[in-house]
Amino acid sequence: MVEPAVSGVPARLGRFEVVGLLATGGMAEILLARIHGPSGFERPVVIKRILPHLARLPEFRTMFTDEARLVARIFHENVVQVHELGAEGDELFLVMEYLEGESAGGLTRRLVGRGAELEPWLGAHIVAEACAGLHAAHELDGDTGEPLGLVHRDISPQNLFVTYSGGTKVLDFGIAKAADRSTKTKTGHVKGKFQYMSPEQCLGESVDRRSDIFSLGIVLYELTTGRRLFKRDNELLTFQAICREPIVFPSKLVPSYPKALEPIVLRALARRPEDRYSTAQDMRTDLVLAMREIDDSRDPRQALAQLMSREFSDRIGEKREMLKKVGAGGSAPKEIPVAEADEGVDIPAVTALSATLQASPRAKRRPRRMGLVAAALVALAAVVVAIAFVPRSVESDASRAAASGGGSGAEVAPLVTLEVASSPPGASVTANGQGRGKTPLALAFARGSKVRVELTLAGHDSIERELTLDANRTLDISLTRAASVASASPASGAPAPATSPRRPHAAVPPVSSKAGAEVAVPKW
Repeated sequence: MVEPAVSGVPARLGRFEVVGLLATGGMAEILLARIHGPSGFERPVVIKRILPHLARLPEFRTMFTDEARLVARIFHENVVQVHELGAEGDELFLVMEYLEGESAGGLTRRLVGRGAELEPWLGAHIVAEACAGLHAAHELDGDTGEPLGLVHRDISPQNLFVTYSGGTKVLDFGIAKAADRSTKTKTGHVKGKFQYMSPEQCLGESVDRRSDIFSLGIVLYELTTGRRLFKRDNELLTFQAICREPIVFPSKLVPSYPKALEPIVLRALARRPEDRYSTAQDMRTDLVLAMREIDDSRDPRQALAQLMSREFSDRIGEKREMLKKVGAGGSAPKEIPVAEADEGVDIPAVTALSATLQASPRAKRRPRRMGLVAAALVALAAVVVAIAFVPRSVESDASRAAASGGGSGAEVAPLVTLEVASSPPGASVTANGQGRGKTPLALAFARGSKVRVELTLAGHDSIERELTLDANRTLDISLTRAASVASASPASGAPAPATSPRRPHAAVPPVSSKAGAEVAVPKW
């Protein structure tokens, strides 16, 4: 009997022998495995195994099956190849090709950690190759020829993979969504890595391929400047930055930034989808032209392979030794190289909003006028976000508030969050007379707002609290069983109260600065 390679992981999944754990995510584990062939042939593969507690849920099983059905249709050199979908008892897993290389995020961290920089020309090449793979997915048709409307929804440096031979692959269509998908994302659920979302994705609106283009724009910006574009202290501030803050021109961070590349970055990062590239292929065309203008004397794939060989010689040696053991059919390697290189390296964030306002010469000649315009634009953006996100019953109040002062250039009040939890969980929450969902959840308000919160749960007494939110607050309430229910229960057999749930993170998009315009975003 083969012993498990990792505690809690089966020694085998279908016909694949598990060798080790590469990474763990919120929905799945990434495993290194091998398949045995005739005449002692061994081949390494990567298995994406859905976590056991989720594999038993019908919703997740359907979602995972949907993913495999869609991704298996994509055949492109710039997309990781899926070999098969496995289902064995409660186990669900996806078998993919094993790639030798590093994520684009790992490449950036390695260079930053060594005080080096990625040539913008090579950063553009990586994104151009990713554009090719994404375009193939975006153009995918169904069995009857109808467009599937596939959108990746999770483009990030971790999901762009650079092989040691200089190739680029798009990874993990794990939360891709097609128009005909049988499993629909629940309203208000936000999926994807927060710092790489498009504005419409942050707001929970419908997305199309142009959302992926915005995310590619973020990756292109970061690869070519060595700065994190929307990195902030928490998810709320990240959402605000994505939806509101002007983009600091790359040339303000890197004076030598290629002139041919900057317009491409800024077009991909347009807040309105209709102002971005309409397809990833269009973006790729412009990137290729810009690369030729910057440097047409070198082969980008060869140059990238040389860079990877030079920067990751240690990792290449470790992985080759591991693969030698896997291919020899012997015992599993005792140590598996970690999936992401240099995770402890901190990539610096883009400087504050003031750097952008200095990008225009007019800002220096007429600072007062430009300051008023900028403030008005920020206020207007806050109103638009609030109107798009609040319930209809609140919408008119927000609109009237905006009309009375939102467009005058007044300063927009900062947002604070109110985290609401209860014991037992699942209580209905009303804030200022509006139903906002069930505990646990997070709400966003303008700083200084006065809020009346009421919690109700069947069989328990209702509780009201009035708060003035001058800072982020947590409201954690233990609900009391109603007297009629308590008296009807046997004294000796009453169930123990549920423990208080883990409080949610404040992952809430920006909203209006006016009181009464709040929004709750459930966590996926």
